[in-house]
Amino acid sequence: MKGTDRAKGWVLAAGCGVAAAALLFCSASVGEGIRRGLAVSATVMIPSLFPFLILSDFVGRTRVGRMLEGLLGGAAEKIYRCPRQLAPALLMSWIGGYPAGARVLAGMAERGVLDREDAEAALAFCVNSGPAFLVTVVGVGVFGSPGWGLFLFGCQLAAGAVAGRLLCRRGIRARAEGRLSPLPAAAGLVQAVASGTGGMLSICAFVLVFSAVAQVLEDGGLLALFGGWLSGITGGLLTPQGAACFGTGLLEIGGGCARAQQLPPGQGALVLPFLLSFSSCSVICQLGACFGERPAKLRQLLRARVVHGLLTTALATPVLWGRFASAPAMTGQPVLAPGSGGLLGALCMAAMCGILASAIGEGEG
Repeated sequence: MKGTDRAKGWVLAAGCGVAAAALLFCSASVGEGIRRGLAVSATVMIPSLFPFLILSDFVGRTRVGRMLEGLLGGAAEKIYRCPRQLAPALLMSWIGGYPAGARVLAGMAERGVLDREDAEAALAFCVNSGPAFLVTVVGVGVFGSPGWGLFLFGCQLAAGAVAGRLLCRRGIRARAEGRLSPLPAAAGLVQAVASGTGGMLSICAFVLVFSAVAQVLEDGGLLALFGGWLSGITGGLLTPQGAACFGTGLLEIGGGCARAQQLPPGQGALVLPFLLSFSSCSVICQLGACFGERPAKLRQLLRARVVHGLLTTALATPVLWGRFASAPAMTGQPVLAPGSGGLLGALCMAAMCGILASAIGEGEG
């Protein structure tokens, strides 16, 4: 065992040495990758995610969460075989995207509603790409219609239900003794904004890191080498450009989707169903970081994301490939633009304004 630990230590030290060399000799590539990451954070991540992070935290801390248990608890029990208390996490994962549901689960573990092990297991079905991102960036930007984004969203939800049954066979149990009294709206809003801000900074940091890594690999020719190899083993079904898009998306999903917008839709049909459910190494680290100083088990997270990605691929790729196999590449600019949250983001912001008014009124009362 000591030998294994020593070998891991040497591997880690070697990795740090490679990273240091990249920072010294590939500083231009690192800088360009960080600039791209900043652009993605400013135009996509913050507008589409920040409101949902605040809302998900507010839901988990106030009586709104109890209300959602009554409304969606039956679906949680029958479809996902999980306790009614997970209804808020399910809803926020449906509408808010990757980290929103995970943050609700982490809050439940912190408050003792769930065992930490059960909260981590629930990540198998409480993580998916949000509909706003799928409709605008993927549906419109890659396939030319918002309907295809909604189709992918439905496939992800179905895949999540199956993944939950496959990976959580022993079931997830809530702890009644861990239930705390809900916070007043005013206190819940203050804490939700503070917590959501910290979470958004963490998400953007991971986006910057993995964008820099992807840029270094691209400028160093390794991404093209990977693309040629993957294209070869698929018999040319996946082009080198499509394979490079797949490699980028494995590291950072925003960059992968941006590349997919420049490819024929048929190539997007081959790579995006898996990538969107796998979520990328960047998002997996974000999910782990939701659980604080002791992150969620990355090996378990990785397995869940791979299973979810394969299930979504099985559901979505045959349909998308049948429709777009011979479609030409789309022209125009990528739809990675401010306000990509679209209608859902606007509704979320309007709801938050109502929450703020209610919180102020409650505080004055």
